[in-house]
Parts: sequence; structure tokens; C-alpha cells
Amino acid sequence: MVLIILFLILFSFSSAEEYGYQVYKQYCASCHIEKTKETTDNLSLKAPPVNVLVRQIKYYYRTRDKFTEYLIDYLREPTSEKSICKPCIFRWGIMPPVKDITDEEIQSVGLWMFKNFR
Repeated sequence: MVLIILFLILFSFSSAEEYGYQVYKQYCASCHIEKTKETTDNLSLKAPPVNVLVRQIKYYYRTRDKFTEYLIDYLREPTSEKSICKPCIFRWGIMPPVKDITDEEIQSVGLWMFKNFR
């Protein structure tokens, strides 16, 4: 019985991560690439890569819950005061508010980001 419960918990986390990745692809990937590579033309980037954002956010918000709370708050109403990446704002400006995505979808993206990037 305990093994079944553990399996269901692990499956729900992996499903949430997969869902988060799909939400990222649908809403975020057109501007935010996952990470830069040696062949990436950094001058053509539309927005900071996900791995850079995660590193910055995790520096200030180290737990998964705090990380996703920040992400929801910032995406709903981005401001320079809330930003934790001042060089990103200098280079790309403040991103527009994200309205077409639910808090649950943002939370799923946050889980995927938190688990897959350092």
C-alpha cells in the first residue's frame, strides 16, 4: 500500500513537470529559450533564457513554493521593482503582463523550471 502511494506521488510530480514543460512551450518558448548553447546568437535573443532566470530567482527564492509565488506575482504584474534581474531589464526591458495563463499553469511552469535548472 505504501509503495502504491509513493508511486502515485512520484507520478503526479512527473506529470506536473511534463505539463509545466508543455505550458512553457505554449506560452513562454517564443521569447525565452531554455538555455544558450555555444552556437546561440546571443544578440538575437528576445528575452533572457530560462536557465538564467532560474539562477537569478533561486538566488532570492530558494524553496519551490517561494519560487512559484514570486513567478506568479511577477508574471501577473511585472515591474522593475519586483525584478531580480536588473541587467535583464536593461537589455530587454520589462516584459508585458501575462494574462492568458492561469496561476495553476504558471505554478506548473515554475515546478518544471525549479526542478530542471540550477
